[in-house]
Amino acid sequence: MNLKNIPISLKIGILFFLLGLLLLSILLILLIPKIEKEQYNNALSQTEKMVLLTKTQMKIVTNYFKEYAYFEKKESKVEISTILEKIETKIPTSKENLLEELQKLNKKFNCQISLLENKKEILNLKNERVKEIFSFENIPFDNWYNIDNSNSQCPHYTYYLFKKNIANQQIQLTCSSYFHDNYKNIEENIKKIVQEGFSLSESIHKGKIYMMWINKNIKNEDLNKSLDTINNENNENFCVSKISNYRLPKSGELTIKDILNVNETSNIKHNIDNQPTLTWISNIDENEKRKFVLVMSAYEEDFKNNLNNQITKILPLSILALMISVLFGYFLFKRWIKNIETLSNTAKEICLGKLNFRSNVKGNDDIGILGVAFDSMLDKIENNIKTLDLEVANRTELLTNSLKAKELLLQEIHHRVKNNLSLTINFIKLQKFKIKDKNIIEALTNIENRVYTMALLHTKLYESKNLDCIDFEDYVKQLIFDIKSTFEENQEISITIDIKNIFFNIEQAIPCGLIINETVVNALKYAFPTKKGELIVRLQKNENEYLLEIKDNGIGLNENFELENLNSLGLNLVNSITTIQLNGSFEIKNDRGTHLIIRF
Repeated sequence: MNLKNIPISLKIGILFFLLGLLLLSILLILLIPKIEKEQYNNALSQTEKMVLLTKTQMKIVTNYFKEYAYFEKKESKVEISTILEKIETKIPTSKENLLEELQKLNKKFNCQISLLENKKEILNLKNERVKEIFSFENIPFDNWYNIDNSNSQCPHYTYYLFKKNIANQQIQLTCSSYFHDNYKNIEENIKKIVQEGFSLSESIHKGKIYMMWINKNIKNEDLNKSLDTINNENNENFCVSKISNYRLPKSGELTIKDILNVNETSNIKHNIDNQPTLTWISNIDENEKRKFVLVMSAYEEDFKNNLNNQITKILPLSILALMISVLFGYFLFKRWIKNIETLSNTAKEICLGKLNFRSNVKGNDDIGILGVAFDSMLDKIENNIKTLDLEVANRTELLTNSLKAKELLLQEIHHRVKNNLSLTINFIKLQKFKIKDKNIIEALTNIENRVYTMALLHTKLYESKNLDCIDFEDYVKQLIFDIKSTFEENQEISITIDIKNIFFNIEQAIPCGLIINETVVNALKYAFPTKKGELIVRLQKNENEYLLEIKDNGIGLNENFELENLNSLGLNLVNSITTIQLNGSFEIKNDRGTHLIIRF
C-alpha cells in the first residue's frame, strides 16, 4: 500500500500512535526509575519526620512529668519534715495525741511509720505501698535517705527512709517514692500521643516500633549482643514500654552498643532474619543509669512494595490517558492546542504566586478533564495551604499553652520556696525569743540573714515577669536596706551601691547575695567602732567576667593577716562560695580599711 494514498487523518493517527509509543517508552525507561527513587526518598524522609515529631512530643510530655514528679516528691518530703517538727515543738504531749498525729501522717502519705521507745517498737502503722522492711541503724537523723533495690530498667517506685528523735522516742518512716496515690504515670499519659504518631507510618511500611529503657552500664561482653539474644531476666538490661506496638524486640545484627552510641536521631542499615532493614533510633531522655529511646525497624522490601503499588496505580492511568489522546487527537487537535496554551498560561500565573487563578478549561475530552483536574488540584493546594496555616497556628497555640503552664509551675515553685524559707525564718525568730545566750542568738541571727537572702531572691523571682532573670541592683538595694535596719539606729554609716544593668539567674544571684550579706554584716559589726564610716558595694561586668568589690574605710584587718589562717566563719564562707559555686577568685586587701575583690 502506497503511503501517499493513506488519508491524512490516518497519518495523523499513526503519528499520534507512534508518538504515544515513544512517550510511553521514555516513561518506562527514564521517568519511572526517577519517580521510584524520589518516592523512596520521600518515604524515608516522611518516616524520619514522624520519628522526630514523636520524639519532640514525647520530650515535652516526659520533661513535664519528670519535673512534676521531682517537685511532688520534694514538696511531700518538706511537708512531712514540717509536720514532724511541729510534733516536736508540742512536747511534752500525751501518747494518745502523738498516736493521732502519726495516724494522720500515715493516711495522708504512703508511709509506714514505726515509733520506738528505748529501742523497743511501741507502734507500727503499715501502708500497702510499702512492701519491704529496712534497717535504720546507719541512717542519719533528720535526713531523707533513698533506697532502690531493683535492677529492673522499667519504671518502678523506690523507698525514702527518714528517722527523727523526739524526747526519748524515735520515729522511723519508710515511704514509697509515690508519696500520694494520685501519682501520674508517664506511660499512660503519653500513650495516646505516641500511638497517633505510630499511625502516620502505617501507610508506608509495616515496621515494628519500640519504646524502651536501656541500661547504660551493661557488661562489656554483652554490648555486642542484640536485643533478642541478650539475657534480660527481670528486665535488668532493657525494658520495653507498654505503649510500644510490639512487646518482644528483635534487632538482628543491630547491637546494644549501636543503640547506646546514638546521641540524637540516627538511621542504621542492617539485617533482621537475613533481610535488609532500616532502623531509626532516637534518643529521647537519659540519665547516668539508662537511656529512654525510640526504635523503629522496617524491612526495605516494605518501602519498595509501597513504591510498586504507587507505580501500579499510576501506570494504567497514564497508558489509558495516552491511548485516549491517540484516538481522539485528530478530532480535538485545534481545540487541544488552544486548551494547552490556556493551561500553560495558568501554570505560569500560578508560578507568579496567583494561587486563585484558574484555567476554566472544561469538557468531556482529555484536555477538558485535565483542565478540571488541574483547577481541582489548585483548589486542593490552596485549601491545603490554608489548612497547613491553621495547623501551624494550632500547634503554636498548643506550644504556647505548654510554655505558659511550665512558667506557671516555675512561678508556683518560687512561691512555695519563698513561703518555706519565710516559715524557716519565723522558726528562727521564735527560737531567738526563747534563748538568752548572746552567742547563740548571734549565730541564729546570721543564719536568719542567710536564709532571708535566699528568700528575698525567690520573692523577686516570683514577682518578676521573667522567671529566669532578676534585676540584681533592685535586689541588692532591698537586701542591704533590710540588713542595715537590723543594726543600731544611731549608726552613721553611708552605704553606696554601684550596680547598673546587671541581671542574673538564680544560680548566680544566690551566691552573690550570700557574699554581699556576709561582708556587709561583718562590716557593720566590726569595721566601724565609732559607728561612722562609708561602705561601697560595686558590681560591674568586664569583657568575660564580673567584678564584685566591697570596700569600707573602717579599722581593717591585722597587717600580717593571711587568708588561709583566718578564723572568720563569714570570710571562709565567702571564700567557699566564690571558689566552689562561682568558680571565681577571692582577694582581700588592707587599703585604708578592708577591700574585698571577687572575680567570677
